[in-house]
Amino acid sequence: MRCRIILDQQALRHNFATFQKLSAPSIAIPIVKSNAYGHGLKETYTALKSVNPDWFGVNYLTEAQELRSLGFTGRILVVGPLAASQVARAAELDLDIFLVEPLMLQEWFKLAKKPRAHLKIDTGMSRQGFLPEELPALMPELSKNKDRLVGLCSHFSNVEDVLDQSYALQQLARFDKVAAEMKAEGFELMPHIAASSSTLIMPKARFAITRIGISLYGMWPSRTNQLSFLQSQGERIELKPVMKWVTEVAIVKTVNAGQFIGYGCTYKALRAMRIAVLPVGYYEGYPRLASNRGYVLIQGEQCPIVGRICMNMMMIDITHLSQVEVGMQVTLIGRDGSETIEASTIGDWAETIHYEIVTQLNSAIPKELS
Repeated sequence: MRCRIILDQQALRHNFATFQKLSAPSIAIPIVKSNAYGHGLKETYTALKSVNPDWFGVNYLTEAQELRSLGFTGRILVVGPLAASQVARAAELDLDIFLVEPLMLQEWFKLAKKPRAHLKIDTGMSRQGFLPEELPALMPELSKNKDRLVGLCSHFSNVEDVLDQSYALQQLARFDKVAAEMKAEGFELMPHIAASSSTLIMPKARFAITRIGISLYGMWPSRTNQLSFLQSQGERIELKPVMKWVTEVAIVKTVNAGQFIGYGCTYKALRAMRIAVLPVGYYEGYPRLASNRGYVLIQGEQCPIVGRICMNMMMIDITHLSQVEVGMQVTLIGRDGSETIEASTIGDWAETIHYEIVTQLNSAIPKELS
């Protein structure tokens, strides 16, 4: 591929340290699921290895296996639903798993060698976990396995995109009630409910563990979440973007006035233009919906995308630049001079969120640590 992702190790370690300080005395777990939010699991682990995280969080068993193969011997929390057939393998890999549905739970009950488990409570997300009213029926079997049930967890559903946290506070109250009931039954569990957004703006949600995902990579969960933090918290923090995505100019050509550019004839040159063709398209992960909306950076200047983004190419207007040559670097995400393109900006062009932009980058794109 004629593009690459450059990862700022110092920025990554800064963000992790920021959340360690913010969460303390909670344990801040760096979440590296989904290829470390598109940043590369191996590269992210390598960058964080020097600061010795005690835990990592993943979604899949395969991701946990990769961390083990990279030499990580600490705790690995699997936050996604495992198939019942995978629970035994989780024990072999010495993992912590979420217990999220009946078949998985029954398999965990049956195993002689059990992985450490965290019981997931559905406090209002309606995705994973058991409703509070389902717990009494489970209590007899759970009580037989107090040594392997080590955590109690949940997840907020409406924190990122609202300034009013009333629904999240309802979820928090339900979680607190279940935690108190489990404690009264003699369980000694690590409670946790906070991900990046709630860790930032809800200090009362910072229990034994905080699970830090998108913000580990220097991105606020949303602009609303950033505003909520600024309004509600007395301290200021800096999140440093970790990713820079660059490509190069593949072709430079002239387009005459009246010519169309790209598939579907969606862009017509109203004057003589110079365009550059970039060897990146939606296969590499650049969203097609950004066609005729977005721009890239060359030598610190914005260059609009013209015509439809193709599977492996896109065209940009370079008429306003004095000299552009084949091989010249182009910034897709990141800073160039005084200009910056954030993943969230591309998300706006593509009518989606920055989570989707970075996680849909083709995993085969070469990555390097800087």
